Amino acid sequence: MRNLSRFKGSRRFDISFFIFAASHILFRLINRFVFSSKMRVRFFRLLGAKIGKGVTIRPSVKVHNFRNLAIGDNCWIGEEVWFINHEKVKIGSNVCISQRSIICSGGHDYRSASLEYAHKPIEIKDGAWVCLDAKVLPGVTIGECSVVSAGEIVRKSVPDYSMLIAGEIRPIDPPK
Repeated sequence: MRNLSRFKGSRRFDISFFIFAASHILFRLINRFVFSSKMRVRFFRLLGAKIGKGVTIRPSVKVHNFRNLAIGDNCWIGEEVWFINHEKVKIGSNVCISQRSIICSGGHDYRSASLEYAHKPIEIKDGAWVCLDAKVLPGVTIGECSVVSAGEIVRKSVPDYSMLIAGEIRPIDPPK
């Protein structure tokens, strides 16, 4: 039987909570009214994200914890991508994360009666492509130049030069 009264989640309201809340309010305003990707990138960096050169961040991207986000060079992050990054999310260079995808490094232990946290980091390696509306779950690594097809849920790691399609991992040739 679940007993969520024993959940030991973060309930404290210290200065870091207020900084987090203020940055998210400011982030929503900038996300809505700033039309330049370069300005979004600067703002992400200001809030603690590590972002390389030549990165495009489209409007309406949501980030839970900027300090847990690292993006390499020449990446493209599509509209409405959501980083639920309680743990580190590391994105290599030349990666495309398409619209409405969710990259979630946070979770709960279903075996725990109080649903304690079970967060795990995520890595998306160089040249990978996470297609439209895909979901990447905690602890997953997406291999170099691999593709996650539209609408897929990535529950386990995808090897280098592979494609996850219809729940099945298939090898692919390297891009030309």
